[in-house]
Amino acid sequence: MGNHLITWMVTLPMLGAMLQAFVPQFKGLKPSAIAKWSALLSSSAASFIGILLVLSMRGATAEIQASESLSWVGSYAISYDMGVDGLNALIILLIALVFPVLIAYEWDQKVAPRWMHGLFLILQTSFFGAACAQDLFLLFFFWGLSSFPIYFLIGIWGGAERETAAFRSMVANSLGNGLFFCALVLVYYAVDPHTFLIRELGGGHLGAKNFILFGEELSVSKVAFGLIGLALAFRGPIWPFQGWFTKVAAEAPASVFVVISGITAPVALYIFIRLSYTLFPETLQMGAPIIVTIGVLNLVMGGVSAAAQRSLSGLLAFLCLSEVGMVLIGIGSMNPAGVVGAVYQVLALGLGVTGFGLISGILFDRLGDGVFVNKEGETRFGGIAVRAPAIAVMAGMVIASLLGFPGFGGFVSHALVTIGSYSTRPIIVAVAAFALLLANYYVFMMYRHIFFGKPSAASQDFEDLTWRERFYLFPIVVGLLFSGVYPRPLLDLVRPTVLTLLSVAK
Repeated sequence: MGNHLITWMVTLPMLGAMLQAFVPQFKGLKPSAIAKWSALLSSSAASFIGILLVLSMRGATAEIQASESLSWVGSYAISYDMGVDGLNALIILLIALVFPVLIAYEWDQKVAPRWMHGLFLILQTSFFGAACAQDLFLLFFFWGLSSFPIYFLIGIWGGAERETAAFRSMVANSLGNGLFFCALVLVYYAVDPHTFLIRELGGGHLGAKNFILFGEELSVSKVAFGLIGLALAFRGPIWPFQGWFTKVAAEAPASVFVVISGITAPVALYIFIRLSYTLFPETLQMGAPIIVTIGVLNLVMGGVSAAAQRSLSGLLAFLCLSEVGMVLIGIGSMNPAGVVGAVYQVLALGLGVTGFGLISGILFDRLGDGVFVNKEGETRFGGIAVRAPAIAVMAGMVIASLLGFPGFGGFVSHALVTIGSYSTRPIIVAVAAFALLLANYYVFMMYRHIFFGKPSAASQDFEDLTWRERFYLFPIVVGLLFSGVYPRPLLDLVRPTVLTLLSVAK
């Protein structure tokens, strides 16, 4: 499919963001109402195009099935080169599903709603662009663009210590972007003629390239691979660089933390899969044990730290840390099932974290606090399931997917990662299973406390989900169910591309 659908998908949210500053006054309509609807419509239109692009894809092929290409800065070989294939199709679906939901969630925002919606739309453009970019410089452009809206979203709409959280977020993002840019420049000058096109840099062309630094000859592939891995680890979140992430979890609004944990982290993992398997296949093969080890550390740290959490935001942060660990184990497995599972886990992680984060935000708004157990281990509010069965059922389904229960997307991805990793690293799989069981225990303890615990005064008048809340949570739950009950069409999109990448890496 060679047309301009990708460009429309990427630019429509940005146009919607620009409209937020120039919404006209119409008789009988408030500017805020027009701004909200224009934000939702522009986001939904871009999402519809993204879903259409994925639905139009053919299975059983590793080729890029939709593309646009033109010279951007020709004198420096920088191209506007965009494409959709099996590797980024699920990320496009994730972004398409989540951003209209976030705008609907913040529909009644009292503090500068049009600016919040505008920042969300800029983020949607940046993530769609990063997911589709087939040029390294273009990828960096969109990826770096996503840092600034997040800073303002935390700093303006966050909690009491929002300035500190926003600052830490910006420092981590800036360090990551700086390292990424260094790798980009190194790769650009390693080939002759110079280029940023990923398809021309792939195929092992960087494996034999070296450069001189302080009199020492170093491998371009190893250094650039390390820089990119470290750059994405800052925004991952990946141990041991998750300190800023847990601080943001405590201070950011639910919708903003969903963007960071449910979109930014999956996009970072996708970028790592794309670049490591395409540009650095030999180095990836040598570094696979290190990647798996870091993944296991993420899993264990997330599971153990979950035991100490008394707030929903803290539990979500460390649960996300564990799920990122599963993706890293799949990436390092160098096995078709494991890598397909890692790509699928990116979608399941994003949808699961989005659902958990938004339900946590609803509970916070209803109860005025996200701390579900006090220092003495006593339930602060409980028995909500009796008064609000809809939210209890939806929360249970989201948690079940995150923990890998059958019938949900998380089960498919966890199973594939486990199957792909067991043949070469059975001990790793055993440790991962233990960490997941630990996370299961503490997450279900939280669920039992809140929904089936002893009723408290704080939850006496708890209201169930409104129709608007059910409306925006519905696509998330349906996505988790569809990806778990009938994963075949999604797996058929991913598998051919993964097999092609593995044939180069081995």
